[in-house]
Amino acid sequence: MEILTQYRKHSLRYAGGVSMKKRLISGLLCAAMALSLVACGGGSGSGSEGASGEAADSADSAGSEDTESDAADSGDAGNEAADSAGSGSGLELAYNLATEDFAVFEGLIKDFTEETGINVTIYNGGDDYESAMKTRMSSGDLPDMWVTHGWSIIRYSEYMMDLSDQPWVANIDAGLKDVITNDNGELFILPITQAVAAIMYNKDVLEAAGVDATTIRTWDDFNAACQAIADNTEATPIELCLGDAFDAYMLEVIWPTLYSNSDIADNKADALQGGSFDFTTDGADSFQMVSDWFTSGYFNEDYVSGKKDDICSALANGEGGFALYSTEMIPSILAYNEEANIGILPVPAKDDSTASYFGTGEGNFSCFGIWKDTEYEAECKQLLEYLARPEIAVQVVKIDGGIPGLTDTVLDNNDLAAYTTNAFKEAQSQFDGDLVYDNFFDREYLPSGMWSVMGDSLGTLLADGDPEGSKDEAMGMVQDNYSDLMGN
Repeated sequence: MEILTQYRKHSLRYAGGVSMKKRLISGLLCAAMALSLVACGGGSGSGSEGASGEAADSADSAGSEDTESDAADSGDAGNEAADSAGSGSGLELAYNLATEDFAVFEGLIKDFTEETGINVTIYNGGDDYESAMKTRMSSGDLPDMWVTHGWSIIRYSEYMMDLSDQPWVANIDAGLKDVITNDNGELFILPITQAVAAIMYNKDVLEAAGVDATTIRTWDDFNAACQAIADNTEATPIELCLGDAFDAYMLEVIWPTLYSNSDIADNKADALQGGSFDFTTDGADSFQMVSDWFTSGYFNEDYVSGKKDDICSALANGEGGFALYSTEMIPSILAYNEEANIGILPVPAKDDSTASYFGTGEGNFSCFGIWKDTEYEAECKQLLEYLARPEIAVQVVKIDGGIPGLTDTVLDNNDLAAYTTNAFKEAQSQFDGDLVYDNFFDREYLPSGMWSVMGDSLGTLLADGDPEGSKDEAMGMVQDNYSDLMGN
């Protein structure tokens, strides 16, 4: 077995008002969630990129995590192995996890090699992963297998092998399978986990406010719940962070309910994908919604300097009611308080005529595809079958922190990953018959490179405390980038 590892250390940035020690602890606790979130948006910007690529650009602007990579400290050993191994022989697998959990995945691949005799070289790109993959796509020199981090269809499908005939396909969750299958019935990945865009909430806070989460069906219902939290508890209704700009998730969950969901009579899905959507007019109501939340006092006081770890802590300790995010944050919330009572709420509907929404898509460190031109097709397929085994897949689920994408993956209820899965199933049951599923909005309806722009636009809207005065600039920022990336 030959391992090629590449790690990069990151530094934690600290906002005022909290001790360095507390920030370091909370940053470490939230690292796994944050790493998962970065991949969703597909990075930042268009045109030429710096050495860190899209994901790293997002870290500096909006939509990426400043992670303390413990794995980097142990990466020297991996790099020594790489030095001795060289490029080696056997199939190459590109992977993108730069935390200590990489060692778990590395161990699984070693076991595969011992079992089959098939050599696997792992390239761990860390923060440089997207940039490296784009370079390799351009050169036509791709790894034999790689992690698609949410983009198997839109970005990678032309380079990947159709896997719809593989035996494990029968075990893919039905809702997820629809999202990752193209119009020709082709499927390009083994999806060991799925991520879900939704609203996380503290059940105890809602109970204290007299709010029944199962009655929150529309945005008007949600606004009423926020007001009840403000009136009857000491908690903040909506936790928001501009400090590291993962506020992009706020627009990620709002936009589909207003513009793209299939049950909206006048949905703008075709316009969004065709480049004719105008965020300064068609998209104005989403920015108005966020502005109204600010005016109503629903955001935490430290929303400008706040970071993801602050949101995790607030929900864990009953200081916050809602967070518009991905379910991948739940293990990090529970790391602050294992007794926290956290639920998952589908994103409310535009009005009574439409259904609540879950954004579903590929997990960020757990969905593997095969290069269509690989010389190791049989070996790659054998590796996928190995990873799809329930006893192997469950270990990958724990690394990723997402919800199992394969129906035969069974989690022990003591695992944090099981908590997230059970909460999701509870929400599906509570809202049964009133749900619509779609891919993550930015992956399906926006050109690659918009994730950081989404975060930047909310920063522009809210940072100076005058959203009504900043609204036109924020909408214009999104529209200009959208038009440029669509080639308008």
